[in-house]
Amino acid sequence: NVSGTGSAPFDTNGFWAAVNANKEYPYMALKRHLEGTTKITTTISASGAITNVSVSSSSGHSVLDEAAVAAAYAVGSYPNPTGKTVTVDTDVRFNQ
Repeated sequence: NVSGTGSAPFDTNGFWAAVNANKEYPYMALKRHLEGTTKITTTISASGAITNVSVSSSSGHSVLDEAAVAAAYAVGSYPNPTGKTVTVDTDVRFNQ
């Protein structure tokens, strides 16, 4: 879901791919065979800066939730052609 659309649509699928490209499966989670999906909500400014990331639905494992948030922040910035601040919901899956 994206809110704040303006002149051009926000590339939600591309942002999801960027988050997943920056995802790192925590070593302890791998070792303990932890899996799950964390839903994060990311706020992206009109200039493309990632200004806030929060967990909207936990995977049930704080280490995975923290890794999902870190993956979104690791994107750094993302093209935002809307001209407005947007909020994007993204599922980050951790499966072995």
